[in-house]
Amino acid sequence: MKRFKGLVVFLVVFALIFSISACSTQNATKPQETSQTTTEAAKTQFPLKIKDFLGREVTIEKEPQRIVTLAPSTTELLYAVGAGSKVVGVTDFDNYPPEVKDVPKVGGFKGPNVEAITAQKPDIIFASTLSGKEQMESLEKMGIPVVMLEAKNIDQIYQSLELIGQITGNGKKAEEVIKEIQDKIKEINDKVKNLPKVNVFYLVSLDGNWTAGKGTFIDELINLAGGKNVASDVNGWAQYSVEELVKKNPDVIITSPHAGDVKDIKNMAGYKDTNAVKNDKIFIVSSDDIIARASNRIVLGLEEVAKFLHPEAFK
Repeated sequence: MKRFKGLVVFLVVFALIFSISACSTQNATKPQETSQTTTEAAKTQFPLKIKDFLGREVTIEKEPQRIVTLAPSTTELLYAVGAGSKVVGVTDFDNYPPEVKDVPKVGGFKGPNVEAITAQKPDIIFASTLSGKEQMESLEKMGIPVVMLEAKNIDQIYQSLELIGQITGNGKKAEEVIKEIQDKIKEINDKVKNLPKVNVFYLVSLDGNWTAGKGTFIDELINLAGGKNVASDVNGWAQYSVEELVKKNPDVIITSPHAGDVKDIKNMAGYKDTNAVKNDKIFIVSSDDIIARASNRIVLGLEEVAKFLHPEAFK
């Protein structure tokens, strides 16, 4: 039973890490600035040379017509900018937008399947460091350009959108999506920024007491939503000491449907002594995807978290 629980925790944390498109990579290079005016965005010239999120120069000979994407977050961005009809391969984790269910799958937990990828005859591959260094190098040797996207925060989601828009010839739409995200974040933040900060603990999994520390999207969302992540003293996805949790005494605990039964959380040693449990302030997000994926849907996660922390601001 313990081995089974350990596997479940591993799969949960792995899925979260995968969903944010390799946000655990700490030394990703900031990509080339690609901000353009609306007019310029519509006039991408090929061959096109860009720098990806690992600082590599990639040459794209022509506007891609067949795209394979190896991160669910990138898939969402491709559809958001209007390039979804060109997507011919996605991972087993892709579940949004709904039409991706009909797109051929090219990989799972063990990484992408090179044969499945090449069978789709892609013009370009959008990947992350989780995609597998050897597999990506072999694809590049076949003459297929590979662009690495490594968004670790909201600003880098904008940079991802700019690159995707430029490469796919959808620069204008990319700029519109960026503006929509920025406007929604400002709208939410304006409602809560002058309210008292709420101490928050985000529970990834009760088995092992996993949490989201500094450098995760969840940490950034908590701050933007008018809260303070009590686990910001650890980096990334980490196991957190129950003793330290009791000491921090969060006012709110946020978790997800698979993290553990709320009754178990309320009755667990340490947790039951927190203000969050005493005041029945345990909240469950509707989906991990909207708080962990580096996509435009991150604003949906932000709004949910803000309503948990400051419901009075949204009446």
